[in-house]
Amino acid sequence: MAGELILIVDDEELIRRQAEAALKRTGYKTATAGTGYEALAILERTSPDLLLSDIRMPDLDGLQLFGRARILRPDLLGVFMTAHGSIDNVVKSMQLGVSGFLLKPFTGSELERAIQDALERGRSGQETARVRLLAPLFEAHRFFASGGDVQALCQSLVELIIRETRSDYCALFVSENVLNPASPEGSAGLRAVASYTSPDTQAFAPRIFPASRLAARSMEQARTVTLRRSTNAEQVQGGENLPGAVISIPLTSGKRALGALLVGRTVVERQFSAGEREMLEIVAAQTATHLENQRLQANLAERDERLRLFAGRFVSSQEEEKRHLAEEIQSELLPELTASRQKIQAYIQKVRPASAQDLLQTEERLQGLINSVKKMTGELRPVYLDEYGLSAALRQYVRDLQEDNKSKCTISYTVEGEEPPRLESAVEIALFRAIQDALVNACRQDQAATVNLVVRVSGPRNKPQQLAIEITDNGKGFEPQQYASQLGLLTMQERARLAGATCEITGAPGQGTRVTMTYQIPQPG
Repeated sequence: MAGELILIVDDEELIRRQAEAALKRTGYKTATAGTGYEALAILERTSPDLLLSDIRMPDLDGLQLFGRARILRPDLLGVFMTAHGSIDNVVKSMQLGVSGFLLKPFTGSELERAIQDALERGRSGQETARVRLLAPLFEAHRFFASGGDVQALCQSLVELIIRETRSDYCALFVSENVLNPASPEGSAGLRAVASYTSPDTQAFAPRIFPASRLAARSMEQARTVTLRRSTNAEQVQGGENLPGAVISIPLTSGKRALGALLVGRTVVERQFSAGEREMLEIVAAQTATHLENQRLQANLAERDERLRLFAGRFVSSQEEEKRHLAEEIQSELLPELTASRQKIQAYIQKVRPASAQDLLQTEERLQGLINSVKKMTGELRPVYLDEYGLSAALRQYVRDLQEDNKSKCTISYTVEGEEPPRLESAVEIALFRAIQDALVNACRQDQAATVNLVVRVSGPRNKPQQLAIEITDNGKGFEPQQYASQLGLLTMQERARLAGATCEITGAPGQGTRVTMTYQIPQPG
């Protein structure tokens, strides 16, 4: 593939020109340098794909040049030109990672073939190295999929990075407002949630190595920052002490910086390759996504809890108003109606007027009104629920529903095993209302002919027990995709949730509906 940039280095201008002309004819881009130091200056500014260099040069020979060039560009390929092909030079070149040799003098076709072979071997080697470097991402993905504690996850990632990159230091810094959502947005502070420092070096000790400042720098710049110790000084710009080579990668989600991944090596010559950088940037991106997802889930859970508490208070307030209304009806309206009926009965028995038939009809209507008021009072606040508990209230409600069942469906109530114990008042009310919704839905909406209500308690006494409630019917059922539009079913589930219970609803067209509620009964005492 032509188009690669080839840096040609030779102290003989004629060789440089001939090589440049031959490579340009083939379609390569070129840059030339007459000395090793001039080549290093070019390498500081550009990123050649391959270094074509003479071995013997007066100021800096090809072996020294390639060694220094690899510090600047770890993935740089090399081909050496030489008129003195000694075994010693070949061995040293191979140890440095040089890809090929050209004996002077050489033809244009020989040069093209050497460059092409070196690039192909380099691409193959880089792809193999890339696959090897990216292989740990599968293990990292398993860490993310397992979820769990953020600190444990980050520590596993740090140990994975240390093992795979053979680095001396690694740390994951996370912003305080990510770890503690209650803290003000933009509050200062980074915390190293996980870190590793090789016991063989003190160069990355906290009192020496400015890790948090380097992490903050990459977060502020919103890009990967690579730093290395200068060959002429022990500090980089800004005054930070660097033991060798350091890479700092921000953990970003959208435009929001959540933290940074910092990896370091003590040996300055061991720069991070393009493949290592790619792997670390992917891990950083996955970590940022995981942290953001956890933050969003925590926010949703918090909002859901607030909504649940609000709904609970709202329902409790409604139930309290119903209780007051029921008490007022029972203490004021019902006695008046009963007294009026009794007076009419006494008057009929005493005087036996000619219009007694009309009075009898009036008395019957009054009796019907009294029964309706009693039923309304029971629906507002079931007396049995307050006095005897959930099971007794359900048994009475099923009996009442059977007596006045416009849909003519048969309802059965069964307690398997022992009777459910008394629960907290708010729990009993919420479960009773949810079961009411389920029975009404089965009889009226599902148009069932039979409905079975089964209550069972499992688990030994004096230990946490489980209350299971099942309502099954043989009604028309519903399509799964229509579930979200079934307001009655959703209301039923919400009522169960207010009690701290789970509610699973399944159904199919023509196969009825099954409602299963489960509540963990707290351990006595």
